[in-house]
Amino acid sequence: MTVRPLPRSRLDALVPSLVTGQALVALVPATGDLNWAAGAAWDVARAAALADRRIALVDLWLEHPTLHETVGLAPTEGIVDAFEYDVSLTKAAHQVDRVFFIAAGTVTAHAGDLFANPRWKKLHGGFRVENALLLLYLSAGALARLSAVPDGLIVLSPDGYEPESSIGQGITAVMERGVPLLGVVRERWTPAAAPAPDPRSVAPPPGRISASVRRPSHRLARPVVVAATLAAGAAGGWGLLARGAEQRRAPAPVPAAPVRARPVAAAPAPRVDSLAWTVQLAAYARLDKALALADRLAADGVAAFVTPVALDDRRGSAVWYRVLAGAFPTRDAALGGRTGMWKQGLAARGQGDVLRAPYSFSLSDRAPAVGSLRARGIPAVPWGAGSRLLAGAFETPEQASLLEARLKRAGVQATLVTRMGTPR
Repeated sequence: MTVRPLPRSRLDALVPSLVTGQALVALVPATGDLNWAAGAAWDVARAAALADRRIALVDLWLEHPTLHETVGLAPTEGIVDAFEYDVSLTKAAHQVDRVFFIAAGTVTAHAGDLFANPRWKKLHGGFRVENALLLLYLSAGALARLSAVPDGLIVLSPDGYEPESSIGQGITAVMERGVPLLGVVRERWTPAAAPAPDPRSVAPPPGRISASVRRPSHRLARPVVVAATLAAGAAGGWGLLARGAEQRRAPAPVPAAPVRARPVAAAPAPRVDSLAWTVQLAAYARLDKALALADRLAADGVAAFVTPVALDDRRGSAVWYRVLAGAFPTRDAALGGRTGMWKQGLAARGQGDVLRAPYSFSLSDRAPAVGSLRARGIPAVPWGAGSRLLAGAFETPEQASLLEARLKRAGVQATLVTRMGTPR
């Protein structure tokens, strides 16, 4: 197998075209010199940003994270805090040299759970829709446990790597999952011929791409709304995944109760005919855009829920509206429904994240008409053969608190239930 060498002194010329069309690329060290590998990973990210794409780099070397030092940051909240402790990705991300960098963050005893979290698939899909690029710096072993399959793999090794070595065998195992090897970042085109090469022939030190690439005057800038930058107006991107929609352990259902002050009470355990599964097609910062897409889906016979989800950023609280298409009894049925939407042209092929969101609000018979409810920020939809109205589709009862507050302000009685039966 011929492996494309990517000398560090030429990354600015080679990387942008190499990652064109990629949404998720893994950066895997194949060297014991992790300081060199971290510098090379940072160079790749900065080179990719030269193509004016939105680039995010995440440090997943959880055993001994050092990438933040290469970037020039003090230890800070990072990806572990976002996944395990519900810290917003907006707060965890730092914009440095046009790259959104997320550090490893807090030490975790659940690294395996973090890599296996289905949230990576959602991030992958969101970055693809946004034509943005997510770079993950991690070991070959961690990559083998990652729930998402990257679009490409870049190996980091100053003198190349041997496929027969233990690290090389791990990389080969990753490639057997269908991940193409895009190239190997090395210190120079070929191994040095002498122990003391001319310093002028050596690639720039870590943290720089080439002498011709100058850092902007404001090197470090904290993004105010990373979520809006990377997820505005598209499907399920960074923004909606920044807060507690995806928790590491789902809470057990508890008996149903009428809507009341937080926490929201859940419905009884779903029966076998519960329509718990759905497909998230989009997420918008504006309710009218979300409703417009939901109406287009409904016109084609697809039940669509618009679900408000609260996010926090440095300016305060923000609301994003998920568009969830269909209600299915099983995950496989939801996958089949998503394929059907692709074939009908209701969604672009590859778009849509399958998730389990069994909870909806069932509104009382005295609730106002759908149009009046929408005007109050309550996106209700007819359900079943009767006049019953449902609002929202939630993964956990706690996620329903925002819509619960709106229902109470509007004086609408509602009960949090699990969806049953066949939608109209």
